Amino acid sequence: GTSTQLTGITFSGSNLYSSCQAVGTNVWCAPHSADKVLKINTNSGTCTQLTGTTFTGTFLYTGCVAVGTNVWCAPHSADKVLKIDTSSGTSTQLTDTTFTGSGLYSSCEAVGTNVW
Repeated sequence: GTSTQLTGITFSGSNLYSSCQAVGTNVWCAPHSADKVLKINTNSGTCTQLTGTTFTGTFLYTGCVAVGTNVWCAPHSADKVLKIDTSSGTSTQLTDTTFTGSGLYSSCEAVGTNVW
C-alpha cells in the first residue's frame, strides 16, 4: 500500500481527533483536543475545519456515531452532546443537558434513530 498526505490544513498539537465517522464521501472527526470539527473529503483528499463552534479543553469527545446525515458525539470531558450536521457542514452543542466531570462517556452506538 501507499500513503498520501492530505492537503488543506497544517496541524500542531497532540491528540487532536480520536473519533471519526464516514457519511457519504466525507469523514467527520470530533475534536478530542482540537478547537474545530474536522471534515476530510475522500474524493479530493482535502481537509477543512468547520467554522462556527470553537472548542477548548482536552479529551472533549472520544466516541461518535453516524445516524442518517448527522454525527452524534458523546461528551467525555465536554459539557454538551455534539451534533455534526453533515448536510449543512455545521456543528452545534445541544443545550438541553449540561454534563460535569471527566471520563463521562467513551463511546456511543446507534440503534435505529436512537443513540446510546
